[in-house]
Amino acid sequence: MTAEDQNNHSGTRTRFFSLAVMVPLLGFLLTLLWAVNHWYGETRYVASDDAYIQGKITYVSSRQPGRLIALNVNEGDPVRFGEIVATIDRTGDSYLKPQDTSKNLQSFTTIKRDMAKLRSLEKQETDAKDHYQRAKELLGEGFLSPQKLEDLKTDWEQIHVQVSETRKLISAEQQSLDISEVHPRNRIVYAPISGQIAQRLVNLGESVKANQPIVSIINLENPDNIWLDAFVRETQVWKIKPGQKVQIHVDAWPKDHFTGHVLEFIPAASQAFSLLPTQNAAGTFVKVVQRIPVRIVFDSLKGRTLLPGMSAEVRIDRKGPAGSRKRDH
Repeated sequence: MTAEDQNNHSGTRTRFFSLAVMVPLLGFLLTLLWAVNHWYGETRYVASDDAYIQGKITYVSSRQPGRLIALNVNEGDPVRFGEIVATIDRTGDSYLKPQDTSKNLQSFTTIKRDMAKLRSLEKQETDAKDHYQRAKELLGEGFLSPQKLEDLKTDWEQIHVQVSETRKLISAEQQSLDISEVHPRNRIVYAPISGQIAQRLVNLGESVKANQPIVSIINLENPDNIWLDAFVRETQVWKIKPGQKVQIHVDAWPKDHFTGHVLEFIPAASQAFSLLPTQNAAGTFVKVVQRIPVRIVFDSLKGRTLLPGMSAEVRIDRKGPAGSRKRDH
């Protein structure tokens, strides 16, 4: 074997020895890095992939029983406060009695007139606000006097006051309306809030009972109506406090990163709400770690539509600020 061959053979053994040492060392370092990262994540964060979007759903019902003869909305339709949702037929009911309903009919007509007035005032308010905004731009360009701008602002404020007063008047009229068994209002169901129809719970032609839900409405544009319930292990509850920051990943929007904070705990384990709670009558027992619901509110929806029932994953930051913050649900 020549000296050159010996040198090549020695170089090959050196490279092989280097690989034999570096590969296990690299694997050890990667494993150590993963272990440190996992330990840090377990120490700082409380994670749960058992989380679901929740929403404030309003169920609309009739105060009187009867047969559903008209259902004016479908699932997904937008509705405004005061719009007609359904009509209940009670003409065949035996408890209807001839009465003088002129007083009620007059009050009902007054409410309809005031609601039409409110819609007109709302349009006027929008127009007055637009005129005022455009006038501010013209003032900056020197095409409008400050006095004219002040007059437009005064007009807008006066119409806004009229809108507020009309809304209060309609609310008072609805509360003071003398309800009778044959009053048309008992046969017409109105939308109590603005929003979107989530479900139609009955079919046309069916008989409905008093206070039986007919449709459900949810307002997805209001962020206060959307929150998240995450179920965490009972062994981790002591790590969580109201006010801690939360990183949220919603499966429906994988590229968006939402943030929120812990609002409160639901004061019972999820097993307590089960229709068939676990019993130990036979004497056997298998201990199962229970899940505690934690309510989380979003800091911002980022213009995304989040629907109740969507799945999510959360990471609660234990180092984040903690403090109580209440919100009406």
